[in-house]
Amino acid sequence: MSDHHWKDVPRSLFVVMTLQFAVGGSVLPFMAMWLEESGLSFASIGTIFSISSSTYLVFPFLWGMIADRYVPIQKVFTFLNIMACVALVWLQSQNQFVGLLVGFLMFYSFYHPTFTLINALSFHYLSNPQEQFGFLRAWGSLGWMIPSGVIFGWLLTHAGTSLHFVLYLGMASALLTAVSTLFLPPITQPAKPSKTTQHSGYWEDVRKLFKNKDYMTLLGAFFLLSGSFSFVVYYGPPYLKANGVPVAWIGPIQCIGVALEVALFPFLRTYIRRWGFVSALLIGAASLILRHLLYYLSTNPWVLALSYLLAGMVIVFFHITLSILANMIAGQSVRATAQTLLVVFGSGVGPMMTNWIAGRLSASADNSLQPIFGFGMILALAAFILIAIRAPHLKKVKAQE
Repeated sequence: MSDHHWKDVPRSLFVVMTLQFAVGGSVLPFMAMWLEESGLSFASIGTIFSISSSTYLVFPFLWGMIADRYVPIQKVFTFLNIMACVALVWLQSQNQFVGLLVGFLMFYSFYHPTFTLINALSFHYLSNPQEQFGFLRAWGSLGWMIPSGVIFGWLLTHAGTSLHFVLYLGMASALLTAVSTLFLPPITQPAKPSKTTQHSGYWEDVRKLFKNKDYMTLLGAFFLLSGSFSFVVYYGPPYLKANGVPVAWIGPIQCIGVALEVALFPFLRTYIRRWGFVSALLIGAASLILRHLLYYLSTNPWVLALSYLLAGMVIVFFHITLSILANMIAGQSVRATAQTLLVVFGSGVGPMMTNWIAGRLSASADNSLQPIFGFGMILALAAFILIAIRAPHLKKVKAQE
């Protein structure tokens, strides 16, 4: 990519992108194993993930509305990361179900919305998101991998140690992210209309968003696929452990897919220009179908490990493409809201329902994880079908002002 694409993009944005994902890379891949280590069954763990996902029904929409209307989005990021650190401080002191639930509920409320809010933040600084965002997002994937290297080294040199220390790594990453957001240039806010006009105009744009069939298709597909992909994040690592993979190697194994993300992101813009958004979305959904199929049928550690390549393809071809397409559909005044709505219905309602069902499936199968991956395959297939049905219309989407 030529240098002129980047001359006005602040270098601090790359730092924020890297550190923001380092928080998740420190905690999320190891959370189910840490909760199991704390004495919980997968039915109880599924309940925690389900209830925590319910926070997306309120908080992401709240943060998006605040960022669109009241407080510059980079300041929202600073606050969210400080509070995510506070939540981890509380979580690490708990050892009973209720305390673990409250702690993870707090962490979800403040940290997880940043996964899509950071897209909206980035779009403020990018003159051509379709061309630039893939390369920028690759730095987030690098950030996700960095903690796994630290955790791998720690577990190798401290055999048999508890995973408790990953929470401290998450705290440090959250604080560093909060500090890094202070170095972002101020976002130029458009001149604000009168309160009456601003209020009515904003909600009118939100109503238009909900009436847009293309956006609602993306919302529905994201609901299905995010619920399915949450099984990769939460139940993939303990399934590896149950099939003989040493805990120290689980971080590096999940980085196989993240490394593929880094390799693919710079080429995403070229792929979209040549083959289009819909093709990318369908490849992403198909990759998740195959990923769950392999976990449902196989217990071979090599097959399970290498299937993380498919998980990386899901992130690049589905999650990021869908976020860019949603940004094109939404008007300027509701772009952060459009991104957070994806979190509310996708990462919120989707995982809330699917993780509750996953816990029940595991309990009915004597704490086995295998039925969860069969269920995930069905969800991903439904997302694929939904995109395929709406494909002729999605191919005609043009960016809104």
